[in-house]
Amino acid sequence: GNSDTKTTLFTVESDTAAPLVVRAFREANNLKIVTNEESTCVYNDRANLGCNYLFDDGVEMDSLENNRHQTSWNPDKTFYIKCQDEFGNEPAPNECSIVASPFSVGNA
Repeated sequence: GNSDTKTTLFTVESDTAAPLVVRAFREANNLKIVTNEESTCVYNDRANLGCNYLFDDGVEMDSLENNRHQTSWNPDKTFYIKCQDEFGNEPAPNECSIVASPFSVGNA
């Protein structure tokens, strides 16, 4: 007849949102982006596809830290970037986390 009773309270939080790009910039010869959480980012640079591609079909960006990503700077390309967190949250197949259109400014 021994028994023990305890009450435990806990909160469950679920993450259903894709990572957000909070900063995009050029540093040296790289396009760099920063996300609001740990993520993996990929890009497509084919204008005919735009954002309409699957995450697994994208070109993976180099990760400097878990929320900082980069790829080579190319002012002739538009980068259609998608980021995915550790739970698999990502933009819809026809949406991007960010579209980056690098350009160079020079003297005329």
